[in-house]
Amino acid sequence: MSMVRLVLEYDGTDFHGWQSQPSVRTVEGVLREALRQITAEEPRLTAAGRTDAGAHSHGQVVGVALTREWEPQRLTTALNAVLPKDVAVRRAERAPEEFHARFDALSRTYRYLVVARRERTPLLRRHAWQVTGDLDVDAMRRAAALLRGTHDFGAFGRSPRPGGTTVRTVNHVELRRISPLDGEPAPVYAIEVSADAFLYGMMRGIAGALVAVGRGRMSVDSVAAMLADPHCGATVTVAPARGLHQWTVTYPAVPAAPATETSA
Repeated sequence: MSMVRLVLEYDGTDFHGWQSQPSVRTVEGVLREALRQITAEEPRLTAAGRTDAGAHSHGQVVGVALTREWEPQRLTTALNAVLPKDVAVRRAERAPEEFHARFDALSRTYRYLVVARRERTPLLRRHAWQVTGDLDVDAMRRAAALLRGTHDFGAFGRSPRPGGTTVRTVNHVELRRISPLDGEPAPVYAIEVSADAFLYGMMRGIAGALVAVGRGRMSVDSVAAMLADPHCGATVTVAPARGLHQWTVTYPAVPAAPATETSA
């Protein structure tokens, strides 16, 4: 058995999320088809996370268990030759045979993009959430600071397992202005959150809450109340998937698997 770790980048606009589903286009589905074409195998896959329909990734990590050995760069080139244009393998590398993309991850980082502009934003419409009017960025940053640490985030998302814990640890949270396009006249903000793990919908729930604070529709105290008691009665409008970007996944440093003679 040969384990390969792939790092993928994709525009999720035209996908029904990561996970394979019957009769709809998914990122896992097109990757499996590309692997079948290139390797003539149907390997076991593990992924660092299940991105939502319409969400994007700059660093989705996928573990691929192959029976034949492939040189990583050759596999990268071959897959990119057959994958659709909205998915690319950024790199491939050998990994230990027991590698699991989800369970071995130490932390994940997501970014959520928000543009504050009254006019339409044709160039950002697929990758950011447009809100009209100005945002109170100082209030958003005060609310964001409350998210750091270990909390019950049940008001912002749900556990991937029925009855599972909704406690997560946020290691880093930041709201900053960025310039994704030269000459972009409207403020574009990135909400960046790193955590040990995320609940389903958690990042979009956080983005929805912070934008509500910025628009004066929710108080900083309400965010504090939701962290103190997920059942306090306060609710958030979940931000649309188009602004969500899976950014990076970190793993423990491990020695590289020994190279063997390739067969491709």
